[in-house]
Amino acid sequence: MKIIHIERNSLAEELGLQVGDDVIAINGREVKDEIDFQFWAAEDQVLLQIRRQDEVLEFEIEGGFDGPFGAEFEPMKCKWCGNKCVFCFVDQNPKGLRSSLYFKDEDFRLSFLYGNYVTLTNVSPKDLRRIVTQRLSPLYVSVHAVDTEVRKRLLGIRGNDKLLDKIKFLTDNGIEIHAQIVLCPGWNDGPYLDQTVDELSTFYPMVRTVAIVPVGVTKHRRNLPELRPIDGEYAKKIIEWDTKKSKHFLQQKGSYFIYLADEFYLQAGQPFPPAERYEDFAQIENGVGLTRDFLDTFEAEKDEFPQSLPDVKLTIVTGTLAAPVLQKNVLPTLRAIEGLQVDLQIIRNKFYGGNVGVSGLLVGQDIAEQLQSRPLGDLVAIPPNCLNDDGIFLDDWTIGRLEKLLQRPVLRPEFGFAEILDKLYEFELK
Repeated sequence: MKIIHIERNSLAEELGLQVGDDVIAINGREVKDEIDFQFWAAEDQVLLQIRRQDEVLEFEIEGGFDGPFGAEFEPMKCKWCGNKCVFCFVDQNPKGLRSSLYFKDEDFRLSFLYGNYVTLTNVSPKDLRRIVTQRLSPLYVSVHAVDTEVRKRLLGIRGNDKLLDKIKFLTDNGIEIHAQIVLCPGWNDGPYLDQTVDELSTFYPMVRTVAIVPVGVTKHRRNLPELRPIDGEYAKKIIEWDTKKSKHFLQQKGSYFIYLADEFYLQAGQPFPPAERYEDFAQIENGVGLTRDFLDTFEAEKDEFPQSLPDVKLTIVTGTLAAPVLQKNVLPTLRAIEGLQVDLQIIRNKFYGGNVGVSGLLVGQDIAEQLQSRPLGDLVAIPPNCLNDDGIFLDDWTIGRLEKLLQRPVLRPEFGFAEILDKLYEFELK
């Protein structure tokens, strides 16, 4: 835990800590990362041990920390995934991307902090005890299958990793889990899918939800096991199965328990369930209920839309899967606004291949190539989930680069279509 920055007028500065100091222990307990630091520093009396070059210094803090400590630590080193999952998306990335897109993390700390999914294959008994002691809940766990042989084939592991024993230990000790199953046709569906959700349901309510998401298959699979992407007919069968299975869980446990990713409904061309079906939308970051939330938000905000705008034209960018949703539910309302022209541009994902149609995997170069020769409006709105928190597409393009090539302002809306219309209204003020 090396300190890389000290804030002015902070407790860390008052103690005399310096950049380059290593935090090694609190009250005699080893500190490996910021989670350790925050947890052990919450005690009433804190004895902080610091290594400065070859010297160990101790600082007593009466009454614990009152407010932020004021020290920034170097980023923690994440645990690498040792699995060889047949469906791993990292293995399906093309060459030449930024290095972080090839890093396979398998770190329960990232699961707790950011909702990353982990398989728990590499957690030790010591890790499990730490999770319980520090109450690192909820965790997000990739299960995929509970049958030992199927699990070994899917995850590329040699032995029984005793996942259910780990889940039992965690849930018995108060750790809540949200699980996911990446559904691979012919691998973990059929009776294996029933077995997996039935076993997980025995841990309800501590295993709170199970998301079922379709396998992603890109054109960059090389020397990897053959996988079949889902299609419309397959998606319809899974929806039919889910309808019966989830009703059973609702009657038995008072919760639907299992939740399908939006892609199943998009592939099947079937309407999305109402918001009540997603209960508290616990897995929305996993693409479960995202479209329903979007539609309900749009419905709620459209009464506040202006009746007219200056003569402006809006270009909306979307992927192939979401296009019908926008065409049916969004465009008629927007086109009813006087003075507003709306053009929907459906971008085909050439970067990853024709089997990938979700808007969240659109890349800058595909948008640029397919829009460059088309008449564009005053503003181009792109799906917000196709960029990371730093505003970078998967292919390392930025909005600025896209704007320069298209010679149009490009907006990544954070707050829905009201934000887009507000931006268009600014053109009238100018």
